[in-house]
Amino acid sequence: MSTASDISTAETTESRIWGAAAKLFYDKGYHATTMRDIASEVGIKAGSLYNHFPGKQDILLRISLQTTRELHEGAVARLDGITDIEEAIRAFLQWHVEFHAKNKLASRVADGQLPALSEENRLAVLEMRDAHEQLFRDLLRRGAAELGWTVADERVISFGILTMCTEVDAWFRDDGPLTAEAIGDMYADFVLRGLRGDSS
Repeated sequence: MSTASDISTAETTESRIWGAAAKLFYDKGYHATTMRDIASEVGIKAGSLYNHFPGKQDILLRISLQTTRELHEGAVARLDGITDIEEAIRAFLQWHVEFHAKNKLASRVADGQLPALSEENRLAVLEMRDAHEQLFRDLLRRGAAELGWTVADERVISFGILTMCTEVDAWFRDDGPLTAEAIGDMYADFVLRGLRGDSS
């Protein structure tokens, strides 16, 4: 019978494997990383990895799906109770920037290593990512309807804005002059001025 301590230890080990794999997939790429590499990074025997994950594909799926799910669910939580459309856009973008800045490795892996997933696994991640992007497109649509924003093509505009915010994970530094929250505010201000047509 498993005890609470056993479960906690297993979860801790899985988290370490998850983190080590994210770093290696980011540095070397999925295909160039072996299970032995991951085990060495964690400090366990290669065979022990299989007590936690059936294979390397399962580790990549866990990273990609969990990261994408946390991004989406966090956005939904941030939007809860907000009725003003500009406040909603701001909350969504602040969260999107903050998440990518604070989860750099996992976010880069979830995006950059997506083609390495099997078709079935890739579709599972894309379904979650599509839900997140649709949430933002719905906000743009509301802004156009309620405030008269000119949004020529929701998909293109959404893709452009979210890509700009996502790329924070490529250059943000924890020891840099700005916090993730400050950058999120700056990006939200920039996007909202553009949507309003405010050139001030």
